Amino acid sequence: MNDIAGIPYLAACFDKDGAALNKQALNLPNGTTDVIVVSHGWNNTQEQAEEFYTELFNNFAVVGSDQLQNKKVSIVGVIWPSKRFTDVVNAAVAEQSRGGGAGLRSSSTAADETIRAKLDVIATMFDKKAAKKITAAKNQIPKLESDLAARQKFVDELRSLLDDSAANEEDNSALFFKLDGAVMLEKLKMPTPVVSSGGGGGGGAASVGTRPKARQEGGAAGLGDIFSGIKAGAIRFLNYMAYYEMKKRAGTVGQKGVAPMLDRLANDVQRIHLVGHSFGCRVVTAAAAASTTDKLQSMTLLQAAFSHNGFSKSMNGFFRSVVDNHRIKGPIVLTYTPNDRAVGIAYPVASRLAGTVASAFGDANDKFGGLGRNGAQKMEPGEVVQAVDQLLAVGGGYSWQSGRFHNLESSKYIVDPNGGDAHMFVTGKEVAWVISRAMA
Repeated sequence: MNDIAGIPYLAACFDKDGAALNKQALNLPNGTTDVIVVSHGWNNTQEQAEEFYTELFNNFAVVGSDQLQNKKVSIVGVIWPSKRFTDVVNAAVAEQSRGGGAGLRSSSTAADETIRAKLDVIATMFDKKAAKKITAAKNQIPKLESDLAARQKFVDELRSLLDDSAANEEDNSALFFKLDGAVMLEKLKMPTPVVSSGGGGGGGAASVGTRPKARQEGGAAGLGDIFSGIKAGAIRFLNYMAYYEMKKRAGTVGQKGVAPMLDRLANDVQRIHLVGHSFGCRVVTAAAAASTTDKLQSMTLLQAAFSHNGFSKSMNGFFRSVVDNHRIKGPIVLTYTPNDRAVGIAYPVASRLAGTVASAFGDANDKFGGLGRNGAQKMEPGEVVQAVDQLLAVGGGYSWQSGRFHNLESSKYIVDPNGGDAHMFVTGKEVAWVISRAMA
């Protein structure tokens, strides 16, 4: 793919360690003044990511034509290995949301099959050396309900596959690595309270089964709820394990791959604009933190899948350096909506592990809430522009403040028309419009 709606497009491909796979091929057209570097999130193959980029920037070309007239724009689409985490109980979850599927709650066989299927997918995230540990974990499945030692071994074998260097307090991953395995599964068996969706047409529980197959976002936090007991806890443990691996990978790709790329691109352009979706927000934010160029003009984070305290000084946010070091010269724009279910995958688990369960998991009062649900929280006075607080219709005016955060409640426009998870509905004209205005 050479262009999107006439805008030059180049793919920048990275492996899971951030090594560039096509470094020599990344040559911007002569005269490019502005480059948009955009990153997809979790569960996207290259084909799906580029479908996403095409939808978004086709709309950008329509609503942001003034930017294309005033600047010579190119797009660099980041492609990173974000493994798809499909779930064999998708159909059952969809059925449950319509009032059925309750019979699975008492089915130990169905729970066992689900855990094995998840482990098969998790195996694809690691090299062949992981096979022995995954087999050992599978051998514990029939004994999980009755045997504490089996629970401990199940957790320990799988947890040992992970690199704990990305563990921190923002999502309670530090405790995830310390907690006794049997205790962990006991904590995680607790059912998920209902989370209020707020306004804007948000719907019921998980969206699984309602999205087109190529764009479905898997691993919603409540998937364990069609089962009960320790095996429900084991399913949630595996969801979190997959989340953590992708979280770490996104940060690595951003820091070690995209950041050096930004510094190279800066030699040939006047301005760089960062756009991320879901876990791709972690990719571009990590890149902003690690890069050295002073040409980062704007950053737009669409339904970001990391902590709503990630930029907070008082909470020692993981990406606080982006604020303190003034990495973004223009506006920092965040969309958020309670209609987004997928963005909260880690946070119900984090709350359970801490033993501080909010009445509604993941909301703005929960220590472990997500940016894509609540916007940036616990910021210092003046760091969030209170007067700019809504995603607007095309043509609406935004009064940006340079270097400041703009939390845009987006329930009116980022919404699944079928009433499900809004997480993937970020390619519309209103979103394209806000990206184009952030560039202005």
